[in-house]
Amino acid sequence: RVPFTPGTISMSATAPETKTTKVKRDDVLKKIFKMIDIDSSGGIEFPEMLAAMASPEYEHITFMDAVKKFKEINKSEDGVVSTEEFVKYFLAEFGGVNDKSFEAHMLTIEKFMSRKPALEKLFEHLDKDKNGKLDEKEVQAMLQLPGEAKVTGEQAFRVLKSMDSNHNGKVEKSELVRAMFKQTKNLSEQMFAQLMKIMSSK
Repeated sequence: RVPFTPGTISMSATAPETKTTKVKRDDVLKKIFKMIDIDSSGGIEFPEMLAAMASPEYEHITFMDAVKKFKEINKSEDGVVSTEEFVKYFLAEFGGVNDKSFEAHMLTIEKFMSRKPALEKLFEHLDKDKNGKLDEKEVQAMLQLPGEAKVTGEQAFRVLKSMDSNHNGKVEKSELVRAMFKQTKNLSEQMFAQLMKIMSSK
């Protein structure tokens, strides 16, 4: 089986599952489910699951890994993951993980899903030629903050290369979202909002 979030949770941190623990995790997973269910249809379709995997924690997962995982969760094989399927699958998946590790992991997912729309909007603002990709000049413009020293083309190229996970010489939306979330996930909501405002004003 392909682990959904390898390397993010210590499987040595185990604890017996109690009824209270199960109920609490059930509620957390239902909340995450609603965030992934972008169109609020009551079910998660594959594109929605794939969008959630833009998180840095899933960057090693290939498209085929994601297809396999979706099929594992979707026991009814109807192409839509229900709340019950989602909760049941991940209760089992995280069954050996203690509450502290589980909550920390879920908080990261929740933060990513809540900030993803703002980061996608930022990408659309930065993509001046509207071709769905950022080139070196657009990355350079993104990095140039008011009052800071001039960003060189070489600096922009290095940043582009660090974000370009599929090595096509451009930064795609999912790549920007993933990279920016890595850099900003420890910011407070207020600081994050201020940064988005500054970067979107250029």
